[in-house]
Amino acid sequence: MMKKRDYRPKIHFSPEEGWMNDPNGMVYVDGVYHFFYQKYPYDTSWGPMHWGHATSRDLIHWEHQPIALYPDELGFIFSGSAVYDTQNSSEYGTNENPPIIAIYTSHHKDGLEQQSIAYSNDKGRHFEKSYLNPVIKNPGISDFRDPKAFWNPVRRCWSLVLAAQDRVFFYASQDMKNWEKTGEFGPEGNHVKGVWECPDLFPIEYKGKNVWVLVVSMTKASEDDHCKMQYFLGDFDGEKFLCTYPSDEPRWLDEGFDNYAAVTFQNAKDVLLMGWGMNWQYAAQTPTEGYCGQATLARKLSLTEVDGALTLAAAPAGLEKFRHSSYPIENHTTIRTETFGLKVSGKGDAKICLKNSVGQKLKIYVTDTKITVDRTMAGYKEFSEHFMTEKYSISTAARKKDGAWNLELVFDVSILELFAEDGVDAISTVVYPETPYDRISWKGDLSVELYEIDA
Repeated sequence: MMKKRDYRPKIHFSPEEGWMNDPNGMVYVDGVYHFFYQKYPYDTSWGPMHWGHATSRDLIHWEHQPIALYPDELGFIFSGSAVYDTQNSSEYGTNENPPIIAIYTSHHKDGLEQQSIAYSNDKGRHFEKSYLNPVIKNPGISDFRDPKAFWNPVRRCWSLVLAAQDRVFFYASQDMKNWEKTGEFGPEGNHVKGVWECPDLFPIEYKGKNVWVLVVSMTKASEDDHCKMQYFLGDFDGEKFLCTYPSDEPRWLDEGFDNYAAVTFQNAKDVLLMGWGMNWQYAAQTPTEGYCGQATLARKLSLTEVDGALTLAAAPAGLEKFRHSSYPIENHTTIRTETFGLKVSGKGDAKICLKNSVGQKLKIYVTDTKITVDRTMAGYKEFSEHFMTEKYSISTAARKKDGAWNLELVFDVSILELFAEDGVDAISTVVYPETPYDRISWKGDLSVELYEIDA
């Protein structure tokens, strides 16, 4: 019988109550990060979707705000995005007080999906829906959703990318109200089958040039049926994405089970990406009290070369002041906090283990060829027939670099985010230890530093 305890993470955002899934409408305005998200406030399972809202100045401490968008006659408020319309191109604000424009999917109970907009003139506290909705009507297909708007530097206008079954569509607009379709990408260039969801398109500067990154979440993304996020690298010609850096294999953004629907903050100085730290296969059964779901940490994205191939790299954002206070620890060290980071460097095979007083263990293995996170014995798991299977217990990432290696692990009560080899691989996984992990041990030639995170 599970011992009940509070599994709510301290630095990973979670709703005060009710259900949450996909991040939505993430935008940075006047020093504040606005985080909207799919929310059902009346139960801890999925229901008619609203947009929840939270704000932060440091990506670690979040303040809950009133619900931003409620369902209406066009349907539930499904996923979408928001932009800070600094030039007031929409004319929903003024030049002195630019509006935030949200664009989202209206999902009718009969399945019809169309795109709608809403605007805020008080920095995201209240939104008014446009009388023009829907601003992008359905072209006669299912799975037509999740618009992610961005500034188009080629046409000097707004563009958006949205999911359309096994591909993405691109649209452009001068005013966020009137949209024209400009192109498509996929399924050519994609190596796995599945419905595409929650796309995002953004540039990252690399060696003086902008490389465009297209991220797509996939409900059944791989041969093992896991929900995963794939990314493509290339160019944006103002009309559509071009995959000019093709790969013979899928590029996965995270090899864990618990990072999905991740998108970036519009208008932020850095490329910052946050996802839903959960998995559709067992999200509604997790043993959390009064709420369900959490976000991942924000990740600062960059590009690097590995064996001559461009690769995304990620680092946890907002933890810099804690990381600077890291200190070396010995094997079998006692841990006195449930929220901490570990910086590990080593060579050769290694095993790292987080343990608690009832014998539960979260294990991380490193070999010459792969990095593995094993939650088989990590804690309570009988709440879900999926969660307790081997298929959903062991995450593996193939190593992209040879020789010596480094890991950064951020653990927060019930969720682990692992960044391997300067962030070119990531593994996110939730666990439910029945008592807190209080010891760390390892085998192998390792140097380990700990930093405590005071939330």
